[in-house]
Amino acid sequence: MKINMKIVGVAGATLFVAGANLSLAQSMPKMKAGMWENTVMSDAAGAKGKGEPTKSTMCIDDSVTEQMMKMGQGMAQAMCSKNTSQISGNKMTGSVECKMGGSTINSTSVTTFNGDTSYRSESKSVYTPPLYGMKETVTVTEAKYVGACKSGMKPGDINTMGITMNIIEMNKMMGANK
Repeated sequence: MKINMKIVGVAGATLFVAGANLSLAQSMPKMKAGMWENTVMSDAAGAKGKGEPTKSTMCIDDSVTEQMMKMGQGMAQAMCSKNTSQISGNKMTGSVECKMGGSTINSTSVTTFNGDTSYRSESKSVYTPPLYGMKETVTVTEAKYVGACKSGMKPGDINTMGITMNIIEMNKMMGANK
């Protein structure tokens, strides 16, 4: 099975940013419930259209935001020996050191929030030894609230690269929320 590194990158970035540190949850700006559009630009090796943005939409509410933070935190606790973050004003900075596929990933990020309707996150990751040919990646995520969720979508539904799934249901199927 060929691994689509762009999908892996989008999913990983979403979870790591969302779950940076549960202790900071009260300090983070509350994200407006509804439809969010995310644009992820990554220079990940092996990514289809390397350097081209990947767009996705996601229907969120407070419950989904909380569950995504817990999922990200659980993922970070399972894979990462270092996970630090802090908030100052409208900026959250963080760093993680994680193990994946025999590699150690050191990643730093800066996320800037614009109230409850948008944010921009920049992260740099270094892979030792290289992971799937990647030595270093830079990922920029821009997310913005675009209105009410589309008809037929429920909180947790995400559409990326023509694939629609529910991140909360996937988490339950994987047994992560027992």
